[in-house]
Amino acid sequence: MLKHQYDHVNKPLKALAFMLLFTIKSWGQVSNYDDKPISIAKLEQIITHAMDSLGVPGMSVAIINKGKVVYCKGFGFADIAKKKKVTATTFFEAASLSKPVFSYYVLTLAKEGKIDLTKPLYKYLPEPDILDDRYKKITAEMVLSHTTGLPNWRETPKMELAFAPGQGFAYSGEAYMYLAKVVANLKNITLWQLDENFQQEIAHPLKLKDFHFVITPKVGAKLAVAYQDGKPVEDKRDRSMFDPAGGLYANAPNFAKFLIVLMNQKESYGEMFKPFIQLPADDPLSSLFGISAWTLGLAEIKIGQSTNFWHGGNNLGYTSSFMIDPTKQFGYVFFTNADQCNGMKKVFETILWNRN
Repeated sequence: MLKHQYDHVNKPLKALAFMLLFTIKSWGQVSNYDDKPISIAKLEQIITHAMDSLGVPGMSVAIINKGKVVYCKGFGFADIAKKKKVTATTFFEAASLSKPVFSYYVLTLAKEGKIDLTKPLYKYLPEPDILDDRYKKITAEMVLSHTTGLPNWRETPKMELAFAPGQGFAYSGEAYMYLAKVVANLKNITLWQLDENFQQEIAHPLKLKDFHFVITPKVGAKLAVAYQDGKPVEDKRDRSMFDPAGGLYANAPNFAKFLIVLMNQKESYGEMFKPFIQLPADDPLSSLFGISAWTLGLAEIKIGQSTNFWHGGNNLGYTSSFMIDPTKQFGYVFFTNADQCNGMKKVFETILWNRN
């Protein structure tokens, strides 16, 4: 999940010779935010150097110019021991990049009249694991904007609120889990069946192939091994249960396709591009990631005169990030199989936005 810290530790994998795989899509020149050409050789040199310095075994990258994927490539290893290389179709745990996709799902249901974003969630489904009775004010829009007051992840069986719902900002995966339970309840299904509904409502209509919130045999066969400090690690969670906060499995091409759909539908999904809450200047997310506000699903980041929308993610052994500007139909997404390599975000901002 998203952590409130960067990992600047230099962890070179001395025995690892990074292998570059083919570009599956290349429709001309790759440009930066100012529409200036980017040297592919220079781009790949910067990426491989950053992977080395941040200790990243493998990663998959896609760059979007004018609403099209103009660059998509795999770097390094999906499995070091087996010398299995990352390709553009290698799968990664998307970690918290799951949240904007789930937000899109919920907003779609809202547009269909199946859920009211402003109705208290307890009226759909009570949550007995929250001790504070103020939780009865929590709504779907508060969940999507991280204004519920719930913790990111519980440390005890019962949860308490940090503040009254709607009265502050606190990043919360638990809130997303509560909302997923509500959605499943509305559909009269369980969390173990909710991905099937997601496929019907979102993935299939948008032609997002192998885009799941649960692991499938095909995804499992192509999933990059997770690494922490150069050693393989594994999260023992139930991967058959729909996890809206960090359970999506994706690769660079299919997630880039989702981002293009989202940018093309900016007017219809305006809630995802309109600030819902401004972040205080002293908030860790503001100081560490440059976030100025949060929408119903995305973080707003201003770079110079540009307004962009971002999300990052960290699961055990995986780090991911994307940033888009729907006005210019511009952006990137990357997935890595390295734990807490959040410094890679700045690398791509430097390359694409000329941010120093």
